[in-house]
Amino acid sequence: MKVRRFIANDMQEALLKVKAALGKDALILHTRKFREGGIFGFFGRDLIEVIAAVDDEDSNHAAEKIRPSGFTSLPASSFQKEAANPEIRKEIAEVKTLLGQMIEELEFNTSRGGAYPKHFERVYRDLRASEVEEKLAHKIIHEALQQLQPAQWQNPTEIYQTLENLIVQRLHRPQPILFRKTSEKKRIAVVGPTGVGKTTTIAKLAAIFSILEKKEVALATVDTYRIAAVDQLKTYAEIIAVPFEVAYTPKELQDALAKHENKDLILIDTAGRSPLNELQMTELKAFLEPCNKLEIFLVLGATTKQADLWEAIMRFSQLPIKNLIFTKLDETRTYGVILNVVNRLRKGLAYVTTGQNVPDDIEVPDPAKIAKLILRVEEK
Repeated sequence: MKVRRFIANDMQEALLKVKAALGKDALILHTRKFREGGIFGFFGRDLIEVIAAVDDEDSNHAAEKIRPSGFTSLPASSFQKEAANPEIRKEIAEVKTLLGQMIEELEFNTSRGGAYPKHFERVYRDLRASEVEEKLAHKIIHEALQQLQPAQWQNPTEIYQTLENLIVQRLHRPQPILFRKTSEKKRIAVVGPTGVGKTTTIAKLAAIFSILEKKEVALATVDTYRIAAVDQLKTYAEIIAVPFEVAYTPKELQDALAKHENKDLILIDTAGRSPLNELQMTELKAFLEPCNKLEIFLVLGATTKQADLWEAIMRFSQLPIKNLIFTKLDETRTYGVILNVVNRLRKGLAYVTTGQNVPDDIEVPDPAKIAKLILRVEEK
């Protein structure tokens, strides 16, 4: 029995080294991750150590002819004594079969330009079909490969559960509007590009907190460019029976906030600004920056193209964005953009909307549910 130690950047590379050096009948005895180099734990690189073995007769045509760098010989006398046990021999044979299947999958994927074992290759396609960014998709799968043992790579249930957990971690805990104290007051401005549903979202929130949460609510708008927008929010305010103010100048907005300072929650609607129009963004900042203790929620549409999302985010980031709201989840089947944005901005996801009905089609996001949508679990 020949025993070798291999060092590689990842498990895929390690298995290819094992096969090249010891042949397809090699047996994996031990794997571990460790960090090499760096200063005080920083700037090092993560490596994989694999200890593999093969019978002398199996390795004559592989191990003796090919000696890749990155491994050294280890004493094998004690291992040979244990391997004489029939039960251990049986287990070795089973593991050899599993290793052979894994290597065949790696060879298949490599030959057609793939990078992962079969089940992970399918997951990668699902992530990309959901419009998860390529770099992020690779990173998530790489983390899953490291968390799972090679024997688990054949189990789709364990693979998807691991991936779901990794996505949930990146989506973070939801950050809805919360009143931690009875006396706490909230002033929230809702901003975002044209057409993402800001006014309807505000009406839903106003109805929830006024009718269901029994809070004192007021509505205000600085969207005076569209008469229809003012009329729409005014109609919602009348239905919900909450006061409504229109502010044409930053001073009028300050006066409206002062007028309703006793209210638990004031929701401020803003004009749908084009992120490409610098003048409009400057005007929006002039309205919102003087407001004390104002929280700004950025509303984005789940149906918006990724390039347009990043353009909008870049422009609206001139404001101190606190949380995110994603609308129109009912109008798409690709939810990866939510993960892309939350992962990159590190902002809390406050709400998602799933239709136009007020106040029903809005909810605090469930990260596990979103993860399943991204992974297309319901379609499996």
